[in-house]
Amino acid sequence: MKKTHGLYLSTILFFSFACSFFSSIPIEPVPITPEAIPQEEAQSLPAEDVVSSKLPIAVTTEKDGTLFVFDREGYTLQQINIPGVSYADEYNLHILSVFPHDNTGLPILYYSFEQNNSLLMTHNGQTSTLLSVPEFSGMVGADGKAVLAYTRVEYAEENLISHLYAGTISSLPTAAPVYTENNAEGWGLVALAVDVEAEKPVGIWYSKRPWGIGGDIVFDPRRTLSYIDLRTGTNSQYLGADANPSAISAEGEWLAYTNDEGAVAGAGTMAIRNIQTGEGLSYPLQNAVDQRGAGEASFSPNNEYLAWMEGSGFQMAETPNFHSVVRVGNLNGNIIAEFADTAFLAASGLGKVARVEPVGWFDDNTLIVMARGEAWNDAVLLLIDIPTQNISYLAQGVFTGFVYP
Repeated sequence: MKKTHGLYLSTILFFSFACSFFSSIPIEPVPITPEAIPQEEAQSLPAEDVVSSKLPIAVTTEKDGTLFVFDREGYTLQQINIPGVSYADEYNLHILSVFPHDNTGLPILYYSFEQNNSLLMTHNGQTSTLLSVPEFSGMVGADGKAVLAYTRVEYAEENLISHLYAGTISSLPTAAPVYTENNAEGWGLVALAVDVEAEKPVGIWYSKRPWGIGGDIVFDPRRTLSYIDLRTGTNSQYLGADANPSAISAEGEWLAYTNDEGAVAGAGTMAIRNIQTGEGLSYPLQNAVDQRGAGEASFSPNNEYLAWMEGSGFQMAETPNFHSVVRVGNLNGNIIAEFADTAFLAASGLGKVARVEPVGWFDDNTLIVMARGEAWNDAVLLLIDIPTQNISYLAQGVFTGFVYP
């Protein structure tokens, strides 16, 4: 579950909360009322699940308006011009297919503030507008598929109204929202993952984030986790307002999240929970001065490990003292590896490492970490071999997603 953005670019707030173990009971979703589920389309979807569980073969990054495709050895497979891209990352750019074997370019969908607040498509050097999205607030796509969910917001007097859309690329230009919410406290919807069957969306995981905030933010300040089943129209809440969802495992079995149980919003420990069994645990935070909590979690493909980031200090202080660490634990609650930001300096080639965060996995033994330099867009990707804990350089640029075979 990825990072960022109405378009919220910054780093994010933290929580503080105690380490606790959870009782082994199933999570009971709380039904909530959807306002606009497209019943006819949803009911026509076939039931068989054809979501690919293949491992990624490449990563994509953005640097200076160019999308780079790198294989796991760091070789450049493609370079794609993405004109007018705004703050490219995995929440405003989506790869619409698996890797082509006919030497054609990857089709890319991305958001552009410069081009009339639009979602643009580019393929083989041709760029076109899919649709205009005023007050776009983020999107998420299905791996290697032309399916996505996105959100936009608008104000009605003092209230924030947010709309959640989902569909295929061909259906989105005329799609109505699948859910709309009117929030008096300024919290807008944000899509976190989309489930697919037979090349169509069948469910959306979503949360909420405050719209238009700023400040010394470390982790995306989300709260609640809900799921809309587009086939039945059921809309259920799985985590409450004290929880910030951080990751959902590939098969939707495990949740990773933090709980806002302290005086500082966002400074919480990383926790996991199995949706079916209720099995859960949390990982105690590292001892640190000005602890800012945990976030940016990522499950390994077969749920062997969870990687996440913890932060301490402040980025916007008169004398900045922010530091981050990447931690890896197994799903039994044991920490198996820890990597301070300084551990990435030599391999990164950066003059300074200001922040490190896990962005995903090639396989259960190979974690990908993004390191940022003094400038936010001065970023590189690094590999951690979990068995040896060796760190090596992978690629330049800001992480924007994975490519699948």
